[in-house]
Amino acid sequence: MKYVESLKRGLEILQSFSVEQPRLRLREIALKNNLPKPTAYRFLRTLLSLDFVRFDPVTNEYQLGPRVLSLGFTALSNLDLREAARPWLEDLFQKTKQTVNLGILEGREVVYISRIKQPKSINLDLSVGSRLNSYRSSIGRAILAHLEPGRYTELLGEISRDPEAAEFIGPGGDKLSRELSEVRRKGYALNDGSFLRDHRVAAAPVFNAAGEVLGAVSIAVLSRQCSRKMLMNEYVPLLLETTRAISSQFGYQPPN
Repeated sequence: MKYVESLKRGLEILQSFSVEQPRLRLREIALKNNLPKPTAYRFLRTLLSLDFVRFDPVTNEYQLGPRVLSLGFTALSNLDLREAARPWLEDLFQKTKQTVNLGILEGREVVYISRIKQPKSINLDLSVGSRLNSYRSSIGRAILAHLEPGRYTELLGEISRDPEAAEFIGPGGDKLSRELSEVRRKGYALNDGSFLRDHRVAAAPVFNAAGEVLGAVSIAVLSRQCSRKMLMNEYVPLLLETTRAISSQFGYQPPN
């Protein structure tokens, strides 16, 4: 397996810090990683510039910076969502026997963090870690519809720079905004073959106690096996039950 040696070294330096040794001098870091001091210093300068480490000029010691901590909190948050959702995703899969997914928003893309696949019906090259365009996928639209307005405006600006996005979002994002308004009204997003050919996919959002959208759950079916009416009447109510149950675990109470 090929890998980038410098990236490996940089990550190993970050792993030098521990609860027992949260602050280290250059000499200690070099020894821990079997590096010459000048080489260790160059890595640390790079990590400093990216806020992955901090340097105390009084003690000449390094420590982990805020960017590492933010990555840790993000990972824990995603792990909490995945673990909390898992029993409900399995229950939804058992009731429907259809592929069930859980996704979050990273940048302008949706990332799958959990997936229970119906092996005999859906043959897509998707797995945990797969990424989809947020503005085209049902999971993405279920999340985008409930973003804080400032964050949505910022994200729309990024999406607008994608030349392939124009036909999906419309001038100034008007088309996408209308579709997201419909998602908010219904409580779920529906994609009937416009993104994944021969597939129908419905997705609904998951919220935390503050009413912030954490991610979304989707259920995917083959068009030839499941009619739109069946998806809407049988599977969407179960999907909404699932997302309400997951949201309640995070303290969310829907407004009256």
